[in-house]
Amino acid sequence: MQYHKVKRWFLAIALIVFGLFLCQTFFTLYHFYTTKPQKAKAYCNTKPPFQVETIKEDMPIIYGLTSTYKRYLQLPELTRLSQTLLHIPKFHWILTEDSYQKTKTVTKFLQKSGLNYTHLNTKNNIPPTKFIKDYNTRRMGLNWIRENVPPTKDAIVYFIDDDNTYSLKLFDEIRATKRAAVWQVGLVGGILNEGPVRCENGMALEWKAYWWPDRLIPIDMAGFALHVKLLFERPEAEFRDLPDMESDFLSSLCVTRDNIEANNCNDVLVWHTQTKTPEVEE
Repeated sequence: MQYHKVKRWFLAIALIVFGLFLCQTFFTLYHFYTTKPQKAKAYCNTKPPFQVETIKEDMPIIYGLTSTYKRYLQLPELTRLSQTLLHIPKFHWILTEDSYQKTKTVTKFLQKSGLNYTHLNTKNNIPPTKFIKDYNTRRMGLNWIRENVPPTKDAIVYFIDDDNTYSLKLFDEIRATKRAAVWQVGLVGGILNEGPVRCENGMALEWKAYWWPDRLIPIDMAGFALHVKLLFERPEAEFRDLPDMESDFLSSLCVTRDNIEANNCNDVLVWHTQTKTPEVEE
């Protein structure tokens, strides 16, 4: 008799836990699929608190922001990426580890890399996030820019994933950015390439996207760059934990499909590649 009571209690608890899980999943999916097409922020109708006058240089510096985390492929992929970055003049790498402290592996790697770099660390998923796994590390990189780069500096910010593949020609496109620029990304969003596919006079006239095409700007994180002055003209702009983090961030900078620069709609110069995780014995 006692056994059956325990069994019933166990089943009741299991059903409650399962029901809570289903409710959370339902509300997450409901939010994901019912979000309406975005509009630019209301404050974008007004001028920013101040206009940044950039001190022009012959070649703007590129600040590359990368989040990384411990895994078997971390060092091989960082090594492969660094070999590309070594060919880029006037480049500063901001590498943020998803870690409670800077690891010896990444510290030694950077010391031997030959690159100009800044090494940061913070822990992701504290507090827990629903959609963006590298939320805190990306925000830390942005904060470093705002705290260490003068608003008047002629500098471009670009977000670099450690597992992507980059053509050297892409960095010429990045360096030509005046305020915010966009280009295609290969092997992303369930299609061969995503982003602007027809341009005219520096504007994107036609876009290609499979996943959520009504996003403010349907593009992957690797598909845009911005001039550092935007971060100071719109100091309230931040990443938020949303499935369309890129579009939401660009919206907070008052960047839309109508005003983003699109100078190359023909070439794919960055690919969202994914290396197969090896099965190894410790």
